[in-house]
Amino acid sequence: MRFAGLVLPVLTALLIGCSGRRGAEVVARVGNSELTLEDARTHIDTTSSAFDLALNDYVAHWVNTELLYQEARRQGVESSEPFVHQLEDVRRQLANQSYLERTIYSDTGVVTTAQMVEYFRQHASEFLVHENTLKLNVIALNSRDVATAFAAAVSKGAPWNTAADSFRIEPATSSSVLSVSSGDYYTSQTLFPPELWKVASALSVNEVSFPVKTTGAYFVLQLLSKVQQGAPADFDMARPEVRQRLLIDGRRQRYDDLLGTLRRKYGVQVMLGSHRLTDTSHVHE
Repeated sequence: MRFAGLVLPVLTALLIGCSGRRGAEVVARVGNSELTLEDARTHIDTTSSAFDLALNDYVAHWVNTELLYQEARRQGVESSEPFVHQLEDVRRQLANQSYLERTIYSDTGVVTTAQMVEYFRQHASEFLVHENTLKLNVIALNSRDVATAFAAAVSKGAPWNTAADSFRIEPATSSSVLSVSSGDYYTSQTLFPPELWKVASALSVNEVSFPVKTTGAYFVLQLLSKVQQGAPADFDMARPEVRQRLLIDGRRQRYDDLLGTLRRKYGVQVMLGSHRLTDTSHVHE
């Protein structure tokens, strides 16, 4: 909208153009308006090592904004008809957004597995793999010797989870196990450290890698499957997107239901032209 670019400057000017509190440390003043250190700290990252630089930048921004605001007030901008209309539009937008956040978007996101499975069954053809994906078992250990022993155990036929549980329980190896994952999907963007992707991509299905040394850990990988970009996605791969779709569908339905309820509550009439009256109190948008 035409006034969208004015929203933040207008609200900022209204909020920060106030006088400092008694006893607070004032760091800038424009006319009768003061900026306190406490107020400035709420607008910058106080944990940064460059705090002084950030403070200087914000103070300069505040001074410029306050100069413009005071001159705008002097020239009667706040009482002008365009400004009043824009401020009312902004107020309406913020009120609507706050109301929708509370009534529509504040759900806990509970979507059952049964709902997701049924949705995927009905829409399976819509879910494709967006990039090359590997399904992997991954373990991280802090000892090369332990990593070598684990890789050997799985290569000789020990089930991955059985071997992982054993290494986590045995006193001689338990302290070496940093993390374990089984049957997760990875892309080149989600497998970390990045050097693991090259090793994993070269494996054959069910093959176990040698220990891969990275900063602070040795990784052992087992490839379970490869899925090429554009191939149909199975349910496990599509699960996040399925859940997101169901959440969006649920919110859209609640939004439509809410509008229907409000139409019945308040009544709606739309007048088109000078002789036409349309009662839309039961129209579903």
